[in-house]
Amino acid sequence: MGKQPAVKIPRTNRKNSARRELIVRRAAELFDERGVTHTSIEEIASAIGVTREAIYYYFSDKLDILLEIIYPESVSLDAGLQRIMALEISVREKLVLAIENHLHRFNPNYLEMVLSVRRLGRLKADTRVVPLLNIWRRYQRSWIDLVADGQERGELPEHLDPKVVAYALLGMCNSPSTWFRPSANLSIDDLAATFVELILNGVLLRDPAAKAEAAPHNE
Repeated sequence: MGKQPAVKIPRTNRKNSARRELIVRRAAELFDERGVTHTSIEEIASAIGVTREAIYYYFSDKLDILLEIIYPESVSLDAGLQRIMALEISVREKLVLAIENHLHRFNPNYLEMVLSVRRLGRLKADTRVVPLLNIWRRYQRSWIDLVADGQERGELPEHLDPKVVAYALLGMCNSPSTWFRPSANLSIDDLAATFVELILNGVLLRDPAAKAEAAPHNE
């Protein structure tokens, strides 16, 4: 049998069509498999069985598709943090919840997509990126405010720069994007618990000599 012609998408219900959702979902899968940089519009179209022009009917370029994937995730991440910030609990408890909020919304490809959005947005000075950038700025500002609040309450060291501390925490929470894949041996819950322990208690024993002396000795 000859090769089937590519499917033409009818020009109906453009904004909320199932076809648009399929394009986004398949593009996200390809970004996962090949990376954003190595995935073209043509490859997305081929994976769905439509023409290249059909993709452009719904999206003007790859940045458009990236924004469609990242924006809802970013909104959800920020909304979770804003709910935590409004709670009447200690800063220590808020930090624990903020870390868990960040990690439980973990997407192994999110960081690469974020970097791609920033790169493509800079290249085009694209105003489409502005709403997303505003969300990221508010999210980062909320982390800084959380650290500063902890310093004012005496829960965190006052001599540390709150921006440096906040960015260090975010850097650690973002780092799994480069190496972590959930498995039977290490789940997101395990990862969150480890990060919370590191942030709240540090990695070094405060007085290892005293702990060694206090440990039971075998005769």
